[in-house]
Amino acid sequence: MRLHKALLFIGSVLLLAATLAGSYLVRWLAVLFLGAVLAFFLFGVEIKVARQRISRGVKVERKTDVDRTVSLLRKARTGRVARSLVEEKIVEIYATLSDDYNPTYHSLLTNPNEAVRTLRAEGDFLDNLEKALEIVEADLNESGGDTRER
Repeated sequence: MRLHKALLFIGSVLLLAATLAGSYLVRWLAVLFLGAVLAFFLFGVEIKVARQRISRGVKVERKTDVDRTVSLLRKARTGRVARSLVEEKIVEIYATLSDDYNPTYHSLLTNPNEAVRTLRAEGDFLDNLEKALEIVEADLNESGGDTRER
């Protein structure tokens, strides 16, 4: 509110100078400055475009990977998209550990191995996920990191 009063005062002084000044140059300079003050008032104060205030007290709370995984699993209980994301993560595990990432990734999506088939099976998704993760763990322990399709 103080800025409004200050701009009103400055604008009225410039308006008086633009109308009552005797010199032609002084009147035009007052008009130019009055236009600048008016533009600042309209775009800076009224529309609030001038500059954003940085508040130091506002902190953005970011989710950890555990929180993201928990929310993904909660959504996967009922949603197909979240289930497909979990399935892709399991496929990525096998593809990352293989010699050729891309061919393995695409072949596991089209021709799934036992872990992906278990995950896609009917029934409770969390039980299927637990069984699929046990299969992945057994494959990793059995092959020592070399994961070929069964």
